[in-house]
Amino acid sequence: MSIKTRKIGILGAGNVGAHMGLQLVVQGIADEIVFYDIAKEKTDGEIRDILDGVSYYPHHVEVYQGTVDDMKDADIIINTVGGSMKLTNDRLVLLENTIKINKQLVPLIEKSGFDGIIMSITNPCDVVVQYLQYKLDWPKNKIFGSGTALDSARLQLMLCQQLKINRNSINAYLLGEHGNSAMIPWSHVSVAGKPIDELLREQSDRYKIEPKDVILQKVKNQGYIENSSKGCTEYGVTASTSELVRAVLHNEHKIIPCAVYLDGQYGVHDVYTSVPAIIGKDGVEGIIEINLTDDERKEFLASVNVLKSYFKKALKV
Repeated sequence: MSIKTRKIGILGAGNVGAHMGLQLVVQGIADEIVFYDIAKEKTDGEIRDILDGVSYYPHHVEVYQGTVDDMKDADIIINTVGGSMKLTNDRLVLLENTIKINKQLVPLIEKSGFDGIIMSITNPCDVVVQYLQYKLDWPKNKIFGSGTALDSARLQLMLCQQLKINRNSINAYLLGEHGNSAMIPWSHVSVAGKPIDELLREQSDRYKIEPKDVILQKVKNQGYIENSSKGCTEYGVTASTSELVRAVLHNEHKIIPCAVYLDGQYGVHDVYTSVPAIIGKDGVEGIIEINLTDDERKEFLASVNVLKSYFKKALKV
């Protein structure tokens, strides 16, 4: 019997791709990582920098530069290839340029013979992952995006800071687009299982939060603030994607809000968008349908319609 090591392919070695690799080795998630990027000199530098720390990682790891063909036997390919958010506050504005770049990846993945799980981080996340699924004709459970996993972490942090309660005791997430049309299903936000509205009502002298619309806007703005300040976002998105990778490799059956294909769930068909999904060794193992209020459903469907319209635009690029 031979023991199979955990191999990850990363498309793109820019800020996000490089930090994706670093997260995987620092957390001890992967045993082997292969990068593919047309900027070979920069990629070589990133790999050398990562490998400098091998003595201090949880276990030995192989990291090298290769081609998509070298990812044939990988468990997961993570797509980080796309345009920069620095000059825009709307992820959907990146659509045309990002699709043009990702279109070039399709024949490379097809030629490689890879048949594992694909995760896509690059923005606009929901549209790009649907575009890749459509062009590759990939099994829908085996390709998904990080989606609102990052937005949800930002929401949890904001509530943690305002309530003065550890974020791990707060259940809160966003649904819909990883972008401007995302929404918060406040009827399902809870602290230790208690609905947040009950907590705020019962102990109004102790627990206070900003107006809900203000919180939502702040969550949406967080990424844009980071981009305008430092030129990119990289730590949060790679940490949240690492959680998805871990859930697959360790078959955790973990529920994470991420961009998955809906085929009737929530009354929605033929679109990738973020909802709570069960992630395990086979990718998306199931979708959790939560009961939304009438207003929440309207907000969610509005976000879905935005994504559908941009997917149609993507197919014309």
